[in-house]
Amino acid sequence: MRCHILCVTLLAGSLTGCSFGGSAHRWEDPRYATSMDAAGSVFKLGYIPQAQQQYKTALRRAFLADDAQAIHDAGFNLATSQLRLKALDECLKTVNKVSTALTVRGWGEERQADLHLIRSAVLFQKHRWVESEKEARLARASRDVDAHYEAYGLIGLNAAELHNRQHLQEAIEHLSESDNARDQTMLKELQIHQKMMNGQWKDAASTALLLIQLREKALEYEAMQRALTLRAVALKAMGDTKQSDFLMRRARESNTASKE
Repeated sequence: MRCHILCVTLLAGSLTGCSFGGSAHRWEDPRYATSMDAAGSVFKLGYIPQAQQQYKTALRRAFLADDAQAIHDAGFNLATSQLRLKALDECLKTVNKVSTALTVRGWGEERQADLHLIRSAVLFQKHRWVESEKEARLARASRDVDAHYEAYGLIGLNAAELHNRQHLQEAIEHLSESDNARDQTMLKELQIHQKMMNGQWKDAASTALLLIQLREKALEYEAMQRALTLRAVALKAMGDTKQSDFLMRRARESNTASKE
C-alpha cells in the first residue's frame, strides 16, 4: 500500500515530521486510496475541514475492510486534522477509537507511539500536563526519529509548566543530541524556561527574541505566541512592564486571529 501518512509537527502549530505505524503491505482499496489522496491534497493547501471529511470517509472504509494499517493511517491523519482545527475532544475520541481498534488487532504500544504523541499534544493544550507528559513518554518508543525528539519536546514543555527541573533537564539533554533545525528551535524554547527558573531574565529575554524570529520565519505562529509570552514574562521580571504589556497584547491578538 502507498504511504498516506501526514507529516506532523504538533508542537509548532504547523504540521510537518512523519509518523510510521507499521510496515507496508499490498492491500489497496480504490475508494480508500481516493479519499486519502484527496484529503492529503487539500490538507497541504490549508483546507483542513475538507481534509477532515475525507479522512473520516477513509477511516470508515478502513474499518469496513478490517485492515489495521489503513485504520491506523486514516485515523492518525483524521486526528491530526482535528488537532489542527482545535477540535480537541473530537481528536481524543478519534485517537482512543483507533488505539482500541489497533490493540484488538494485535498492535502493541510501540506501533502506536505516534497516537500517544497526538494524545500528548491534545492534553498539553488542555493544560493536563501530568497526563500529557505520561503520553509523551510512551511516544518516545516511536521508530520515527522526528516523532521521538518531538516527544522529548513535549516532555520538556510539560516539565516547564509543572516546574520540574529534573524532567526539563532530561528533555534538554536529549534534544541537544539532534542536529535537526526544528529540534534545535524547540531546544531554545526549553532553555528559555530553564533560564527563567534560574532567574536569568536578561538571557531569557534575549533568547526569546531570537526564538520569536525563528518561529515567525518558519510560519509557526502558535509557537511564536509562546515565544512572545516568554519574552514578555522575562521583560516584566526585569522591570520593563511597558514592553511586556505590548508583547502580551501581540500574543493575544495572534491567538485571536488563529481562531477566526
